[in-house]
Amino acid sequence: MNVEHERALAVRELTGVAIDVPWRAYNLFAQAVFFVLTGIGVYTLYKAAGDHGIITGIAALALAEYLIRRQRWFRTGVESALWIGALFAFISELPNSGKPEAMLVLGAAAAIAGARVRNPLFGALAAGFAMHYFERKWDLGVLFALVVATIAIVLLSRTWRRPSTEWLFIAIALTLPIAGYAEADAAWRWTTIALYAAFGCIAVAFAIARRHHAFFLASAIGFAIASIEIGRELSMLVLEAKLAIGGAFLLTMSIVVSRLLRDRTRGFVATREKLTTADDVLAIAATIAMQPAHHTSNVTTSREDGGGEFGGAGASGDY
Repeated sequence: MNVEHERALAVRELTGVAIDVPWRAYNLFAQAVFFVLTGIGVYTLYKAAGDHGIITGIAALALAEYLIRRQRWFRTGVESALWIGALFAFISELPNSGKPEAMLVLGAAAAIAGARVRNPLFGALAAGFAMHYFERKWDLGVLFALVVATIAIVLLSRTWRRPSTEWLFIAIALTLPIAGYAEADAAWRWTTIALYAAFGCIAVAFAIARRHHAFFLASAIGFAIASIEIGRELSMLVLEAKLAIGGAFLLTMSIVVSRLLRDRTRGFVATREKLTTADDVLAIAATIAMQPAHHTSNVTTSREDGGGEFGGAGASGDY
């Protein structure tokens, strides 16, 4: 799918406008269902072929390319499952040595499949395999995950032509910190806290500057993991100490936020916007319009000859 068709498909999904795109695409739920069903079919074919990955891989890859090139299938879940199933079937024919480099082979397969079918989750899966390689090779899985997620946040701050590229960086920024947390060691708890707190600060800084939802979610993930680890570290303290530390943290955060938002007139602000004269006039007009109407009863009075319509004590309004 070229850039124009992918952008048109994204606009149609976001706005609901009937835009003609020469590709078959399904919503996210349907994609997940068809992906699972197709994956089961590929595995069944693999078992029926006697665990021969070459036969399964060739058949799945040929069918995927036929659906993409001839039938114009994109984001249906079927072509994605066929592509990644085919590559994993080919990998199953390689000898299993149990070395960490196997993670790089699986990551390369996920990256190739993701690039072909423009699936951002496959790209995030490839980054996850690379993270496991760094963890098993040098025990640096957490650091690798946060560094790559930070790079994804920086790259996400610019505008990309393909929506799938933007979703790739979003998937990496949100999933890789969680995957890295699964590799965190209790012996390095304070290092983990410092790393995730720093990641949360970087993400929230980009969120304030760019106002992107993914930045807010990434910062929430970073601060949440850091808070969980702090809670585990301080679990042996008495309640009074926990409350004192929590109060000091909230006070520090309020001071930092107030200083960051001081004198800001755009984006996130902490001061009230000055009203103009037109705003005052509109407020007064709205107040007047909301006042209840007073109705008087219709009283029919007889008028004597020579008398006026209104007035009193001999006075008359009509002559």
